[in-house]
Amino acid sequence: MDKIERVLWATSGITLIQIMVGFYLSQIANPANSEILILHISLGVLLFIMSILSYVYTKNIIRLAHLAIVNILLIVITGIIGSGFIILKTNSFYSTYIPYLHMLLAIGIISNYAVMLGIKRTINSVDK
Repeated sequence: MDKIERVLWATSGITLIQIMVGFYLSQIANPANSEILILHISLGVLLFIMSILSYVYTKNIIRLAHLAIVNILLIVITGIIGSGFIILKTNSFYSTYIPYLHMLLAIGIISNYAVMLGIKRTINSVDK
């Protein structure tokens, strides 16, 4: 396993943990005042850094570089939407419907990393 695959696996794992923490936050009464929110935000920042790192490692492989850029954008959009939960915490429309969009974007992020890993493994098997 080379460094690209390690980064893709690590980022997929962080994304999975991030989704589980986010689900937990959606189940508690007041997530904006929870210490777990700090973990969720920290994991989001780490995920953003790892997504930039995945782009840096894959920029020579065009297909992977394009997917890495899409993931960076998805993470930024998801982070902006997530910030709305803190900023607009009293808005019932936002807190009722936007979590579904937030979750769908998170699923998109992890599925893109799975596709990237599959492409990388395919490239490795063709090169051998």
